[in-house]
Amino acid sequence: MDETYSIGEFSKLTGIPVRTLHYYEELGLLKPLRQENGHRIYKTEDMVELQKILNLKLLGFSLTQIGELLKLPKYDHSLVEMLRLQQQAFEVKLVQIKQSLEWIDRMIAIVQAEDQLEHSLLFSLIRNMNQEDMQRKWVANHLSEYTAQTLFDRSAEAIKKMDAETVRFSQDVKRLSKGPIDSQEAQTVIGTYVNWAMTYIDEKAIDNFRNLDEEQFTQLDHLVEMPLNERETAWLDKALAHYFSKYMLTEQGELTANAPIITRES
Repeated sequence: MDETYSIGEFSKLTGIPVRTLHYYEELGLLKPLRQENGHRIYKTEDMVELQKILNLKLLGFSLTQIGELLKLPKYDHSLVEMLRLQQQAFEVKLVQIKQSLEWIDRMIAIVQAEDQLEHSLLFSLIRNMNQEDMQRKWVANHLSEYTAQTLFDRSAEAIKKMDAETVRFSQDVKRLSKGPIDSQEAQTVIGTYVNWAMTYIDEKAIDNFRNLDEEQFTQLDHLVEMPLNERETAWLDKALAHYFSKYMLTEQGELTANAPIITRES
Protein backbone atom coordinates (compact mmCIF):
# COMPACT_ATOMS: atom_id res chain seq x y z
CA MET A 1 0.00 0.00 0.00
CA ASP A 2 1.33 3.45 -0.94
CA GLU A 3 2.50 5.57 1.94
CA THR A 4 0.42 8.69 2.53
CA TYR A 5 1.32 12.07 3.99
CA SER A 6 -0.52 14.97 5.54
CA ILE A 7 0.10 18.36 3.95
CA GLY A 8 2.49 19.26 6.79
CA GLU A 9 4.46 16.05 6.33
CA PHE A 10 4.47 16.46 2.55
CA SER A 11 5.70 20.04 2.94
CA LYS A 12 8.60 19.00 5.19
CA LEU A 13 9.49 16.06 2.95
CA THR A 14 9.58 18.11 -0.27
CA GLY A 15 10.73 21.45 1.13
CA ILE A 16 7.77 23.21 -0.49
CA PRO A 17 5.78 25.57 1.79
CA VAL A 18 2.21 24.65 2.65
CA ARG A 19 1.02 27.93 1.14
CA THR A 20 2.63 27.00 -2.19
CA LEU A 21 1.07 23.53 -2.12
CA HIS A 22 -2.33 25.18 -1.60
CA TYR A 23 -1.68 27.44 -4.59
CA TYR A 24 -0.65 24.54 -6.84
CA GLU A 25 -3.86 22.79 -5.85
CA GLU A 26 -5.94 25.87 -6.68
CA LEU A 27 -4.38 25.90 -10.15
CA GLY A 28 -5.12 22.20 -10.62
CA LEU A 29 -1.44 21.25 -10.80
CA LEU A 30 -1.66 19.00 -7.74
CA LYS A 31 -4.77 17.02 -6.80
CA PRO A 32 -4.36 15.45 -3.36
CA LEU A 33 -7.08 13.21 -1.98
CA ARG A 34 -9.42 14.61 0.63
CA GLN A 35 -10.51 12.78 3.79
CA GLU A 36 -14.07 13.08 5.07
CA ASN A 37 -12.90 15.76 7.50
CA GLY A 38 -11.43 17.76 4.59
CA HIS A 39 -7.77 17.06 5.36
CA ARG A 40 -5.52 16.58 2.36
CA ILE A 41 -3.73 13.30 1.77
CA TYR A 42 -0.66 13.17 -0.49
CA LYS A 43 0.73 10.02 -2.10
CA THR A 44 3.90 9.07 -3.93
CA GLU A 45 2.37 10.03 -7.29
CA ASP A 46 1.79 13.54 -5.93
CA MET A 47 5.49 13.74 -5.20
CA VAL A 48 6.21 12.69 -8.80
CA GLU A 49 3.84 15.38 -10.12
CA LEU A 50 5.42 17.98 -7.85
CA GLN A 51 8.86 17.07 -9.19
CA LYS A 52 7.56 17.54 -12.74
CA ILE A 53 6.25 20.99 -11.79
CA LEU A 54 9.55 22.02 -10.21
CA ASN A 55 11.59 20.73 -13.17
CA LEU A 56 9.41 22.59 -15.68
CA LYS A 57 9.72 25.77 -13.57
CA LEU A 58 13.50 25.42 -13.76
CA LEU A 59 13.14 25.44 -17.55
CA GLY A 60 11.35 28.78 -17.28
CA PHE A 61 7.78 27.69 -17.98
CA SER A 62 4.96 29.61 -16.34
CA LEU A 63 2.53 27.78 -14.08
CA THR A 64 -0.15 28.15 -16.77
CA GLN A 65 2.14 26.51 -19.34
CA ILE A 66 3.03 23.79 -16.83
CA GLY A 67 -0.67 23.03 -16.33
CA GLU A 68 -1.06 22.52 -20.09
CA LEU A 69 2.02 20.31 -20.29
CA LEU A 70 0.89 18.12 -17.40
CA LYS A 71 -2.35 17.38 -19.29
CA LEU A 72 -0.43 15.81 -22.18
CA PRO A 73 -0.44 11.98 -22.14
CA LYS A 74 3.17 12.10 -23.28
CA TYR A 75 5.66 14.76 -24.32
CA ASP A 76 5.95 15.15 -28.09
CA HIS A 77 6.92 17.79 -30.62
CA SER A 78 4.75 20.36 -28.85
CA LEU A 79 7.11 20.19 -25.89
CA VAL A 80 10.12 20.54 -28.18
CA GLU A 81 8.59 23.68 -29.68
CA MET A 82 7.88 25.13 -26.23
CA LEU A 83 11.42 24.34 -25.15
CA ARG A 84 12.79 26.14 -28.19
CA LEU A 85 10.70 29.19 -27.36
CA GLN A 86 12.02 29.09 -23.80
CA GLN A 87 15.55 28.76 -25.15
CA GLN A 88 15.12 31.87 -27.29
CA ALA A 89 13.64 33.80 -24.36
CA PHE A 90 16.58 32.86 -22.13
CA GLU A 91 19.06 33.84 -24.84
CA VAL A 92 17.48 37.31 -24.99
CA LYS A 93 17.59 37.57 -21.20
CA LEU A 94 21.23 36.47 -21.22
CA VAL A 95 22.14 39.29 -23.61
CA GLN A 96 20.28 41.76 -21.40
CA ILE A 97 22.00 40.46 -18.25
CA LYS A 98 25.45 40.70 -19.86
CA GLN A 99 24.66 44.27 -20.96
CA SER A 100 23.50 45.21 -17.47
CA LEU A 101 26.63 43.71 -15.93
CA GLU A 102 28.77 45.75 -18.32
CA TRP A 103 26.93 48.96 -17.38
CA ILE A 104 27.28 48.17 -13.66
CA ASP A 105 31.02 47.60 -14.11
CA ARG A 106 31.32 50.97 -15.87
CA MET A 107 29.31 52.77 -13.19
CA ILE A 108 31.43 51.21 -10.42
CA ALA A 109 34.58 52.49 -12.15
CA ILE A 110 33.11 56.00 -12.49
CA VAL A 111 31.88 56.25 -8.90
CA GLN A 112 35.13 54.87 -7.47
CA ALA A 113 37.17 57.39 -9.48
CA GLU A 114 35.17 60.40 -8.28
CA ASP A 115 34.95 61.79 -4.76
CA GLN A 116 31.49 63.16 -5.49
CA LEU A 117 29.14 62.63 -8.40
CA GLU A 118 25.92 64.59 -8.95
CA HIS A 119 22.74 62.58 -9.40
CA SER A 120 22.01 64.32 -12.71
CA LEU A 121 25.40 63.30 -14.11
CA LEU A 122 25.11 59.71 -12.89
CA PHE A 123 21.67 59.12 -14.37
CA SER A 124 22.56 60.94 -17.57
CA LEU A 125 25.41 58.47 -18.06
CA ILE A 126 23.06 55.54 -17.48
CA ARG A 127 20.53 56.89 -20.00
CA ASN A 128 23.30 57.36 -22.57
CA MET A 129 24.54 53.81 -22.00
CA ASN A 130 21.03 52.55 -22.67
CA GLN A 131 21.00 54.35 -26.04
CA GLU A 132 24.47 53.40 -27.24
CA ASP A 133 23.20 50.90 -29.83
CA MET A 134 21.00 53.58 -31.41
CA GLN A 135 23.82 56.13 -31.13
CA ARG A 136 26.16 53.78 -32.98
CA LYS A 137 23.64 53.25 -35.79
CA TRP A 138 23.13 57.02 -36.12
CA VAL A 139 26.87 57.71 -36.31
CA ALA A 140 27.42 54.92 -38.86
CA ASN A 141 24.52 56.14 -41.03
CA HIS A 142 25.14 59.89 -40.82
CA LEU A 143 28.88 60.31 -40.17
CA SER A 144 31.02 57.25 -40.98
CA GLU A 145 31.44 53.59 -40.11
CA TYR A 146 35.04 54.30 -39.05
CA THR A 147 33.85 56.83 -36.48
CA ALA A 148 31.18 54.41 -35.26
CA GLN A 149 33.81 51.71 -34.77
CA THR A 150 36.29 53.94 -32.96
CA LEU A 151 33.62 55.36 -30.67
CA PHE A 152 31.69 52.20 -29.83
CA ASP A 153 33.64 49.05 -30.79
CA ARG A 154 36.26 49.31 -28.07
CA SER A 155 37.66 47.25 -25.23
CA ALA A 156 36.12 47.45 -21.76
CA GLU A 157 39.09 49.47 -20.49
CA ALA A 158 38.91 51.91 -23.41
CA ILE A 159 35.20 52.43 -22.75
CA LYS A 160 35.91 53.17 -19.08
CA LYS A 161 38.54 55.73 -20.10
CA MET A 162 36.02 57.45 -22.36
CA ASP A 163 33.48 57.46 -19.52
CA ALA A 164 36.09 59.10 -17.29
CA GLU A 165 36.83 61.76 -19.94
CA THR A 166 33.11 62.48 -20.32
CA VAL A 167 32.66 62.88 -16.57
CA ARG A 168 35.72 65.09 -16.25
CA PHE A 169 34.66 67.34 -19.14
CA SER A 170 31.10 67.67 -17.81
CA GLN A 171 32.37 68.62 -14.37
CA ASP A 172 34.80 71.14 -15.86
CA VAL A 173 32.02 72.76 -17.89
CA LYS A 174 29.79 73.02 -14.81
CA ARG A 175 32.60 74.72 -12.89
CA LEU A 176 33.86 76.99 -15.66
CA SER A 177 30.39 78.04 -16.87
CA LYS A 178 30.28 80.49 -13.96
CA GLY A 179 33.06 82.48 -15.64
CA PRO A 180 33.93 83.90 -19.09
CA ILE A 181 34.10 81.70 -22.19
CA ASP A 182 37.47 83.10 -23.25
CA SER A 183 39.44 82.51 -20.04
CA GLN A 184 42.70 80.67 -20.44
CA GLU A 185 41.48 77.71 -18.40
CA ALA A 186 38.21 77.50 -20.32
CA GLN A 187 39.95 77.48 -23.68
CA THR A 188 42.51 74.94 -22.45
CA VAL A 189 39.77 72.60 -21.25
CA ILE A 190 37.80 73.01 -24.49
CA GLY A 191 40.91 72.49 -26.61
CA THR A 192 42.03 69.40 -24.73
CA TYR A 193 38.60 67.82 -25.05
CA VAL A 194 38.19 68.72 -28.73
CA ASN A 195 41.60 67.30 -29.65
CA TRP A 196 40.83 64.15 -27.68
CA ALA A 197 37.44 63.79 -29.38
CA MET A 198 38.96 64.34 -32.83
CA THR A 199 41.08 61.19 -32.43
CA TYR A 200 37.85 59.20 -32.90
CA ILE A 201 36.61 61.06 -35.98
CA ASP A 202 37.78 60.73 -39.59
CA GLU A 203 37.62 63.28 -42.40
CA LYS A 204 34.48 61.72 -43.88
CA ALA A 205 32.67 62.18 -40.58
CA ILE A 206 33.74 65.83 -40.38
CA ASP A 207 32.48 66.52 -43.90
CA ASN A 208 29.19 64.74 -43.22
CA PHE A 209 28.77 66.58 -39.93
CA ARG A 210 29.00 69.92 -41.77
CA ASN A 211 26.16 68.80 -44.08
CA LEU A 212 23.71 67.61 -41.42
CA ASP A 213 20.28 69.22 -41.60
CA GLU A 214 18.22 70.43 -38.65
CA GLU A 215 16.17 67.24 -38.45
CA GLN A 216 19.33 65.14 -38.20
CA PHE A 217 20.70 67.40 -35.47
CA THR A 218 17.42 66.99 -33.61
CA GLN A 219 17.76 63.21 -33.84
CA LEU A 220 21.27 63.46 -32.42
CA ASP A 221 20.12 65.71 -29.58
CA HIS A 222 17.52 63.10 -28.61
CA LEU A 223 20.06 60.27 -28.70
CA VAL A 224 22.91 61.94 -26.80
CA GLU A 225 22.21 63.56 -23.47
CA MET A 226 24.61 66.00 -21.86
CA PRO A 227 24.22 66.33 -18.07
CA LEU A 228 24.15 70.13 -18.26
CA ASN A 229 21.44 72.62 -17.40
CA GLU A 230 20.30 75.36 -19.79
CA ARG A 231 22.83 77.93 -18.59
CA GLU A 232 25.74 75.46 -18.76
CA THR A 233 24.70 74.31 -22.24
CA ALA A 234 24.52 77.91 -23.49
CA TRP A 235 27.98 78.59 -22.04
CA LEU A 236 29.43 75.50 -23.72
CA ASP A 237 27.94 76.43 -27.10
CA LYS A 238 29.50 79.89 -26.88
CA ALA A 239 32.85 78.56 -25.62
CA LEU A 240 33.02 76.05 -28.49
CA ALA A 241 32.11 78.70 -31.05
CA HIS A 242 34.78 81.01 -29.66
CA TYR A 243 37.35 78.22 -29.69
CA PHE A 244 36.59 77.07 -33.24
CA SER A 245 36.66 80.67 -34.48
CA LYS A 246 40.36 80.71 -33.58
CA TYR A 247 41.44 77.24 -34.72
CA MET A 248 41.16 74.92 -37.70
CA LEU A 249 41.45 71.18 -38.29
CA THR A 250 44.47 69.83 -40.14
CA GLU A 251 44.56 66.59 -42.12
CA GLN A 252 46.05 64.87 -39.07
CA GLY A 253 43.11 65.90 -36.90
CA GLU A 254 45.12 68.53 -34.99
CA LEU A 255 43.93 72.10 -34.48
CA THR A 256 45.72 75.12 -35.96
CA ALA A 257 44.91 78.83 -36.03
CA ASN A 258 42.33 80.62 -38.22
CA ALA A 259 40.06 77.63 -38.92
CA PRO A 260 36.46 77.61 -40.13
CA ILE A 261 33.95 76.90 -37.35
CA ILE A 262 32.71 73.30 -37.29
CA THR A 263 29.25 73.95 -35.91
CA ARG A 264 25.67 73.58 -37.11
CA GLU A 265 25.91 76.96 -38.76
CA SER A 266 28.94 75.96 -40.89
